[in-house]
Amino acid sequence: MAIETVSFAQIATAATPKAAVLYGLTAGGAVYEYKYSREVWVPVQMRALPENGSHENVIGLRGPGNFSSTEG
Repeated sequence: MAIETVSFAQIATAATPKAAVLYGLTAGGAVYEYKYSREVWVPVQMRALPENGSHENVIGLRGPGNFSSTEG
């Protein structure tokens, strides 16, 4: 099994109740999450909300000006 090399344009941290989480964003727009237990970057499946996203369960998204959105 070959090891793939990934380069990040940006790395971000997020605080959770358990620990900090690292996310990496590639120049092509792919998002990865660092898994400390395995010491690897794992791709995160991203998808856009539909235009009528009111049917989606979205919790804790922050937009401009710290606006929080909680729909469900």
